Amino acid sequence: MSIGASITRDSTDEAILYALRNVANIAQLTIAAARDWSLTGIQRGQYAADVMVNEAVVAALREFGWGVLSEESGASGFDAADVAGLADKLVVVVDPVDGSTNASRGIAWHAVSLCCVDAGGPRVSVVAQLAQPHTEYTAVRGRGAWKNGEVMRRGRARAFEDSVVGVSGPPPTNPGWWQFRAHGAAALDLCLVAEGSLDGYLDCDEHGVWDYAGALLVCQESGVDVVDAFDRDLLTLRHTDRRTPIAAASRQTLERLVALRR
Repeated sequence: MSIGASITRDSTDEAILYALRNVANIAQLTIAAARDWSLTGIQRGQYAADVMVNEAVVAALREFGWGVLSEESGASGFDAADVAGLADKLVVVVDPVDGSTNASRGIAWHAVSLCCVDAGGPRVSVVAQLAQPHTEYTAVRGRGAWKNGEVMRRGRARAFEDSVVGVSGPPPTNPGWWQFRAHGAAALDLCLVAEGSLDGYLDCDEHGVWDYAGALLVCQESGVDVVDAFDRDLLTLRHTDRRTPIAAASRQTLERLVALRR
């Protein structure tokens, strides 16, 4: 499926966003046709459908002349060790199916996550739910974030003991919050913090950058702080790197969550 021509760092944010949304649509169409949800045995937790969607998404991204860092197929089209080394190159960090175990079991909470990165960091992102109702989160650096086209703003700050926190991995004992949710798709979970449905997010495991890069920009442009629990840069372009993202609508909640993780 051919969808466009080369897009460079000099292209408008609107052109980049339009391209990413088209790629997200390709992911939706591809996963709708997926029938093989067997494990590949190549990577832990990788399904045949992950590979199928990845092939379609990466092929589309390469048409624009972008570098790609994908969970399923690694790095291609660029050789920078870090974001500062990108110069004029655009790289898209992609998780073709974030929450693929959910998808394999018919749970609608799974998404494609796409984050276009330049030497200045995350520039444009799309996190699009792959199953109905196809909720779409988008963000543009310095310009804002949107849910289904509506402007997003950070939700009101609640006291920690009144908070509902999203988690990945087994949560700590007696954390002090009110309730928690374990939905199984980091990108979408972080977007729930950005929109105010969750008061925070605590990674009790670790993630690759593709799991959270798209949502990172959505959170930042919504006014939500996201940090690594161990003070590392969240944005990395190494496929082997792992991070521990924590997000919250208030500084107090963020500090409490970081303390719990350490």
